[in-house]
Parts: sequence; structure tokens; C-alpha cells
Amino acid sequence: MTHWKPLVLAAALALSTAAPATAAQTGGPGREAPAAPAVPDCAWQPLGYRSSNVAYPDTNSQYWLLHYTVQKGLTIELDGRYPDARYASFASYDASRDSFTGPDGAPSVLTDHRITPDRGSHNPYREHSRPGGKFSVSVTDRAGDRRNTLPLAPTGTPEGAEGTVVYRVYMPHGEIRLPKVTFLRDGHRVRVAACDDALTTGVAAPSRGTARGAEGTGPAPVPPATASEPPRPAFLRLGGSGLYPNPDNAYVATGFDAPPPGQVLVVRGKAPAGTTGDRARPWPAPEDQVRYWSMCNNLWWGPGEVVANPLPDGTVDTGCRTDHDTRLAADGTYTYVVGTEEQRATVESVPGVTFLPLSAATPTDKHLLILRNMLAAPGFAEAIQRVPVGSEPAHTAEVMGDLYPRTAYCDLTALTGSGPDACPVG
Repeated sequence: MTHWKPLVLAAALALSTAAPATAAQTGGPGREAPAAPAVPDCAWQPLGYRSSNVAYPDTNSQYWLLHYTVQKGLTIELDGRYPDARYASFASYDASRDSFTGPDGAPSVLTDHRITPDRGSHNPYREHSRPGGKFSVSVTDRAGDRRNTLPLAPTGTPEGAEGTVVYRVYMPHGEIRLPKVTFLRDGHRVRVAACDDALTTGVAAPSRGTARGAEGTGPAPVPPATASEPPRPAFLRLGGSGLYPNPDNAYVATGFDAPPPGQVLVVRGKAPAGTTGDRARPWPAPEDQVRYWSMCNNLWWGPGEVVANPLPDGTVDTGCRTDHDTRLAADGTYTYVVGTEEQRATVESVPGVTFLPLSAATPTDKHLLILRNMLAAPGFAEAIQRVPVGSEPAHTAEVMGDLYPRTAYCDLTALTGSGPDACPVG
């Protein structure tokens, strides 16, 4: 089996860097005034398939980046309101665009249900309440056990290194308000305004058959082809080093060759029980195994683009389908059929299947499928999170059981004539 290295996306992802540190001003003979914090030009640069289609974005989400320069004594305050959305989080990343553990053992992610509300407000991810309540989050080198804090940088990070905070929102309902940003150091407070384009490329309403929010994976190995047919894709467990991975997500992925003429790729597995809709709800919930899951089709080569095909009616058919718009059989099994836009109407006429598009621009190129599980419940033993990163397909399938996605190439005529059972997967 050939092993492929993750794509190098550093140039595409480095949308900006923090401005140089402000020079210290003298406070009198032989004395130096406290240094003001170095601040970026603006806060919350948008990142997503509409603004910059890199790093395998899940089209049901929107991401905003806040770059900063690591300085001793620096604290970044984020004052916001809980969105009405399936999921939201803040995560801090080091100069290599990886998540990390802070000097005091604090994880570099704060998920919505872990954010304590301000006095007099309520967190709709903890209790049934209206969204819009206020919260305050601090990014600091003194995170430790303090509530609502993220570590600024890993232990030993030198001053001047780059850091990033990413704000994520999946499946929002209505308007998103970005948190206000203040940099504090040595008594100096500097408010940083949002970037001019922070919300102009915000989350769009889903187009036909699309699911809106990817990050954190690279191409998976592809088994060698035979002379008679393309290789049967096999999913394996991947991480997301260097691609701003979401610590709340876990991924399995596989690369695959485009189906031969007249054929489609069939992907089948059992769906986890997930939270539904686009409203804020308390987590964990007794009936839910994951907060969110999705299957996305991406281009293999390049900066990690998700498929996004313009349609004649002006909408876009993206390569993502979420739990919200995936058809399930009575036993909870999904069947995705990957094909061209020209095959879409025929595929969607088959009961119980969900269409996933190949790239309309390059339909014969190699593609990459990514299955996500977000926030696995503690008792969910078959979750992707329970599979060690780097596991080959056999061990991944052993842990996931019926939830492991299995594949087969299939004649479209057989699929439409006899239904999904005409295409046995393995």
C-alpha cells in the first residue's frame, strides 16, 4: 500500500501574521515604560470554502482566524454572545498550526458547553435557554484551571512566535455576532476591530442537497489498482497536524479514483445517532452519540479544496452532506453514491441513497472522501475518536464495526434497476 504525505498548505493558510511589536517608550531616565501589546491589523479573518477553499473545509461551517504574536504577559480577551447554532468553539494553535496543551495542562480548545456565561446570562449548550447570552474568554499564558481560558502557547515558545485563535460555528441559525477582541499587556488595553470582510463571506444558506462546514486531514492511502477496475477505496484514521485541526473532531478518509464511465462509487455504513437541526441544545444528551457528523468529497491535489460545483440556477452543489440531509434506511444505514452532476438526477431517483458530487471541473481526477465525528459521547465505543490516529483500514474497521464506511464501484444501471442492494460493499 502506498503512503501519501499530507499536502503542504502552509502558504495558503498563512492568511496574515500579527503586526510587529510596538517599541517600548521610555518612562524617564534609566527607566522603561511597560510595553504595549503587539496587535494584528484586524480580527477574525474568514476561512471557509467561500472565502478561501483550502484545508478541506466542511461546508456546513464557518471559521474565523485571529492571529497574534506571543509575548510574555499577554492576554487576549474575547467578549461574545452564544450563537444559535449546532456547535461553536474557540481553539488556540501554535506556530505550526497544531493544537497543544498549555504549560498548566490546559487544553487548547473551549467548546460551547464548557464556556461559563457571564453573571445574569445563560449558556444554551448547558441548559435549555435562549441563545444570545454573554460570555468572556481569555487567551493567556496563565490558563491553568481558570474558567473560560485558553493557553497562549506551548511551554518554551519564544516571544515573537506566531499563534492563532480559531472561532468555529457549525450550522448557524440566523445572524452570527463575532466576539469583541481586546489585547492586554502591562496595563495597556488595545481594542482590535473586526476585519472589513469578516462577515461578508459568512455562512451561506445551503444550496440544493448541500450541507454547510474540514479541516485537519490529509490524503489517505489508495490501494494499488488492478488491470480490470479502479482500486476499492478503504478508509483509515487520520489526524490533522499543521492544518488547524479541530480537537473536537475525528476523521477517517480515503483517496479514490474517479469511477469509470457509466459507474458510480457507493459508500455505505451505519450512521451514529447525532444531534439534529441548527439550534443550540444542551450537551451531552442521553440519546446522542455525537454532536455532528458529515461526509465530504474533496479534490486530492492542490490546497485541499472541497468540491463546489456551480449550478445553472445560481446555487452551488458542495461536496459535503451532513447528518441533517443524509437519507437513512430503517436500520440507520446510509448509502452515498458519488458521481457526476450529469448522473445526479438519476442517482437521486433511487430510494434511500444520497448523492455526492465529483468535481464538475475535473471529474476524472483523484478525489478524497472524509467522514467526521464531532464530540463523541463517553459511552460511544465505535466513534472515530476511539480509533488511534494512524490506524490502517483493518484496525479502523475493527473498532468502528458497522459504522465503518465500506465501498464498491457499481454500474449506475444496476443501481437504478435494483436499488442499493445491487451494489454490495466490502
